[in-house]
Amino acid sequence: MGHHILLDSFVNPQSIAVIGVSSRTGPGTFNVLERMLASGYQGVIYPVNPRGGSILGLKVYKSVKDIDGHVDLAVIATPRTAVPGVVKQCTEMGIKAVVIITQGFSDAHDEAGMLMHQEIVNTIRGTKTRVVGPNTIGIVNTFANVDTSFVSFNTRTSPVGIVCQSGILLNASQDFAGGLGIGIDIGNTCDIGFTECMEYLADHDQIQVINLHMEGLRDGRRFLAAAREVTPRKPVLVLKTGSSEEGARAASSHSGSLAGEDAVFSAAFAQSGIIRVEDSTRLAELNQTFITYRQMKGKRIAFMTISGGAGIMAVDACSKNGLKAARLSDQTITALAGIFPDWMKVGNPADIWPAGMAKGYGKITALALDKILADDNVDAVLCATTGYLDPANDPLNTIDVINDIAARYPDKPTAVWVFGPHKQQYAKKFRDAKVAVAYNSPESALYCLAKLYQYHSTIKEQQYELYQAPQDTNHAGAAAIIAAGMGNHITALNEQALDVVEAYGIPVVRRGLAQTPEQALQLAEDLGYPVALKIASSDITHKSDAGGVILNIKSGYELVKAYDKIMQNALAHRPDARINGVLVQSQITRGTEVILGGRQDPQFGPVLVYGLGGIYTELVRDVTFRIAPVTRDEALEMIKETQSYKILSGARGQEPGDIEGLVDCIVRMGALLCDLPEITEVDINPLLVKPSGCLALDARLIPAYRE
Repeated sequence: MGHHILLDSFVNPQSIAVIGVSSRTGPGTFNVLERMLASGYQGVIYPVNPRGGSILGLKVYKSVKDIDGHVDLAVIATPRTAVPGVVKQCTEMGIKAVVIITQGFSDAHDEAGMLMHQEIVNTIRGTKTRVVGPNTIGIVNTFANVDTSFVSFNTRTSPVGIVCQSGILLNASQDFAGGLGIGIDIGNTCDIGFTECMEYLADHDQIQVINLHMEGLRDGRRFLAAAREVTPRKPVLVLKTGSSEEGARAASSHSGSLAGEDAVFSAAFAQSGIIRVEDSTRLAELNQTFITYRQMKGKRIAFMTISGGAGIMAVDACSKNGLKAARLSDQTITALAGIFPDWMKVGNPADIWPAGMAKGYGKITALALDKILADDNVDAVLCATTGYLDPANDPLNTIDVINDIAARYPDKPTAVWVFGPHKQQYAKKFRDAKVAVAYNSPESALYCLAKLYQYHSTIKEQQYELYQAPQDTNHAGAAAIIAAGMGNHITALNEQALDVVEAYGIPVVRRGLAQTPEQALQLAEDLGYPVALKIASSDITHKSDAGGVILNIKSGYELVKAYDKIMQNALAHRPDARINGVLVQSQITRGTEVILGGRQDPQFGPVLVYGLGGIYTELVRDVTFRIAPVTRDEALEMIKETQSYKILSGARGQEPGDIEGLVDCIVRMGALLCDLPEITEVDINPLLVKPSGCLALDARLIPAYRE
């Protein structure tokens, strides 16, 4: 594949030019060449510095153009003003892979940095040269002793591939990821980004798990399409930072990235099979989980502990992570009863401590664990054990006993919760044996097992439903309505927004626009009482707050009074508002109010939003997102993720809503957003879900005015 050949020049270079190499060596000099030699790199190195001479036993070339051999990879560590010129020289020399370590481009947020960033982009455009960076420590390949960084670090070699936007994830990969195989710090991503690197690691035979550290994303939809291809083959774990408002600003300053709305990223990851890791403390344990366990077929967990309290803690953690405490078979209960004291009640959790004290802890551990793992009702086991004894001199031989039994059941993960002063040594011995994983807590163990089950039960076997666009839509009509509004310089369409969504097959309440009380009376007669009146103004967003909505009008007398009242309220609320009149609608009372809409996202394009609607939308904020378009299955998932699903299903004796009709509306809204990029934002609030069918009662659309 193209990305495989391309990135091999970065990851497995046979020759490297280090441009801007420092003559200073030793601690605190951050010398790229010195680090490269210390890593054990066996290829050819060409140091480059205008002063020439030699350094660390190697000839220094005064210019890239003076190099008389082939260069696979150029690593640039010059002052930023020199970088664009050096990149140009690399393109002229036919060097295909360039890493720019230098900072101060889009991350600097000054005009000079931005201009130089764009100059680099323009220079490589149309050439065969590709760039990682700027503002990066570059590439680390522990399998081949390749290291372009300027900082010294030691990490164990592990089948983990990391793509990050901060060098700290590589520098501290031992802490964050539990080890490293191949690491690519894409920095400011002026060229190569997450997508190509992820695809490369997916094809790499030595990589089992892919980690992404993401501050922002530039090619969102392409990335998601690639992720859908990659995730069934290998687990992809993402640590997305910049989730808070302050963090998003910091991310922008650090890598020049647009952090985007966090909930949208979460939706995008879920749609493409990427597992989001909530915080950095989970990443290393998750990596080890996926490296060690080849399968997890169900979510029924058994607990073997040495403390009743520990068992309760584990069961609580199980429930919180969506797993279930296994119900042990009668055969297993009988077998354990033969091991345990007569006075003990046998169940799950199984506390082996009393039996271990009487008959030998190692022996009872082996017997009980074997019986539990053999139970067809058990999919995985969490085994709690102590780390109070140095494992090098452990007469109980706990680690070997657990590993020996666990190895007999490779499709049933045996997770170990170790506590005590020697737990790190225990964790290392378990890791080296590659049979079981030692976790710091029951919470982390059950969290990791839940992610393992999620991957094997859904992501690995994911068969994505083929999207089918609605056929009975009036694209031309919808586009004409928006164009007319933009022609009149309307910043927000209200009553016209209902016409737009209706053009895409979303049912809309019967209605009419009245500009006089007499017109309102005639419309009410045509629609039939009761009716609702709403102010029609693009300048008034929250109509209820402005006193611009009056419901359940039952007569002409009430209607005239309501018309005058709404006009007075609107002018009092916003004296300068442009008022088009009053919208007269049929009064619909039966149903559940939801919000359905979307917007153009800077990273992912059209994004759908759905949730509990009406006046509670912003108060409750019970909403979920998806990247559009969506299939019917994805639309149903959106509904189920919010509290509205319980209501629509008939909770507390309420009349159920038409969920199939709502699914259809969500699919159609997704199509509308994808077909009409001239929409910046649109929402139907409320969309009334009735026992049979749905009705849009109010809508708002903001057109995209482009220069």
